[in-house]
Amino acid sequence: MGVSLIISESGEDTDSSDGIIHENTPASAINRDTPTIPLAPRILKPSQRNNCSFSSPNTEGFKPIKLSKKFRSKEECKEISGSDYINKLLDENILNIFHLLPRFTLAKCARVCRRWSHLVKQKSLWRKIDLSNNTITPSTLSNIVNRGVKILRLAKSEILGSVNESILGNQLNISNVAIQYLDLSMAIVPPEILEQLFSLCHNIKKLSLENCKLTDSICRYIGQNSEIESLNLTMCQGITHHGMEPILNNCNQLECLNISWTWLNKETIEYISNNLPNRLVKLNWSGCRENITDNEIMKITDRCKRLKELDLSDSTVITCLSVHLIASNLHQLEHLALSRCYSIIPTTIPVLSQLESLSALEVFGMLREVYLTHLQESMPSIEINSYPFSSVARPTTGVRRTSIWGIRVRESAV
Repeated sequence: MGVSLIISESGEDTDSSDGIIHENTPASAINRDTPTIPLAPRILKPSQRNNCSFSSPNTEGFKPIKLSKKFRSKEECKEISGSDYINKLLDENILNIFHLLPRFTLAKCARVCRRWSHLVKQKSLWRKIDLSNNTITPSTLSNIVNRGVKILRLAKSEILGSVNESILGNQLNISNVAIQYLDLSMAIVPPEILEQLFSLCHNIKKLSLENCKLTDSICRYIGQNSEIESLNLTMCQGITHHGMEPILNNCNQLECLNISWTWLNKETIEYISNNLPNRLVKLNWSGCRENITDNEIMKITDRCKRLKELDLSDSTVITCLSVHLIASNLHQLEHLALSRCYSIIPTTIPVLSQLESLSALEVFGMLREVYLTHLQESMPSIEINSYPFSSVARPTTGVRRTSIWGIRVRESAV
């Protein structure tokens, strides 16, 4: 009663019929002549549409929308006029168009007709594939390999599979396997799948297995690729001298080798230092801590005279003798990294200035800022501490994440 009194005394408009206050109410909502908005039509099954009745008072004047059929009948197709210009093109012209499309679009094109399905399977369309940061199955990997791919990027991918699953399916034609550039950096792959994959590969030129789990069998299959030029085994687990033996003995074309932070035992380190290929141009053997000594450096400098880039960072027991051996034997050296080699006396480092080809030197963690300035003044033609990260045998460096070893693999969506 008190509320109704306040309302009546305030002078506000009140509808006496229903007691609703119309203050701040739009005029269109107050007008009783506004037609009623029909309710949303009910979606019926196809079998119910013939029995549908629109005689409801709230849907007066409503007309149902006719749904178009998904597929045309043969009679309707015959009535369509016009020419199929795409079908008149030669296979070579259609392939040229397909070359401009991303791979996921090609997979859709294969469903259009039998002719397109046959053309999509051409090996030239699947030369480069980038499936990085994806989760795939062994059967998918088998299909990719069977397409004749030559450049395959699977960095940071995960291949889901068990011991019983195999990529050696009935549809796999071994003669189609043509992988030459393979990037498996930081990929999660069961060793059984890796072993099956490398048992098929015989023509790999550049390979990256960074942070993968290896076995002696996998290394033996890698050794089958006699033309391999670049091998990245950074942070790989399971490397032994039995596994490195077929690689170092058979891969005579090897020029770039990265075996940093692999936690090799003393026996494996001695075997590698005694059998490194003479053609080696770039070597990253950082992270060996106490396991690599001046004796191994002596063997490396004696065997690999062509070295242009050498990274021995975090080799904490090599001494000034190693610096003199490098300065005396590696006359083509352009880039040397001795960061955190704490047993080297800093006053010995200027000896390296006798290498005329040396252009970059890394000594992170060895000198204070004042002494670093003096070192720069004594070696003016050499860049000091300009490259904190090594690029030896790595497929991608810096911001170039769309290419591996300088070959573009990632495509833009169309």
